[in-house]
Amino acid sequence: MTGGPDIDDVLARLTDGGVVREGDDGSLTTTGAFESTRAEYSRQYRTADRETFVDAVAEAFDLAPETAAREIDANGVTRAQLAAYLAVESFLDTSPTPETKAVMAHLVCEVSPPSPVPRAVAPLNDDSYEAFLDDHPDAVVTVWKHDCDPCERLEADLPALLDAVPERVAVGGVDGASASGFRLRHAVNTAPAVVFFAGGDHVETREGYVSPSAFAAVVEDVF
Repeated sequence: MTGGPDIDDVLARLTDGGVVREGDDGSLTTTGAFESTRAEYSRQYRTADRETFVDAVAEAFDLAPETAAREIDANGVTRAQLAAYLAVESFLDTSPTPETKAVMAHLVCEVSPPSPVPRAVAPLNDDSYEAFLDDHPDAVVTVWKHDCDPCERLEADLPALLDAVPERVAVGGVDGASASGFRLRHAVNTAPAVVFFAGGDHVETREGYVSPSAFAAVVEDVF
């Protein structure tokens, strides 16, 4: 009797296929390219009604709807797992078996996505932002999240925004989903957001996409 797919082999195939990436410290994250694909399916099925969800599972696994419904209930299949399964199927150039794709989807759901904070700014979190502001009383802290069209627009304009920042002003960024302490303290309710600090004080917040010209005007006023 053969067992299920070998986990190490499945992980290697996910890595080779560009779904996950191993960091220098051995930690795993999904790739930005894969997350873009998964986001499409997440949007499609996140709020899907029961019938749509069952029909999608039935089609994915070539099951009758009644059988799919029983499998969903028996195994606790979630919409997030369905989105991961379909994203893996779409993203990979190879064609794994349904059983292997199911294991891949499970692993993908266990791996953290990459930080949405662009590499051009200092990565911060709830444990580090206060020290960052102590060291840099004049600063701009940006707030980001995954699956966010305005965030992508802001990131595309980031070089122009950074050009408008004086050299003495530090620029950092937080993942809004995991930096709830920063968001609560500074009343940030959405992403993207740009939070301005002068002399150690919180002086301005702009939520949503900010154009380079609007950003430059705030920088000139604040600093």
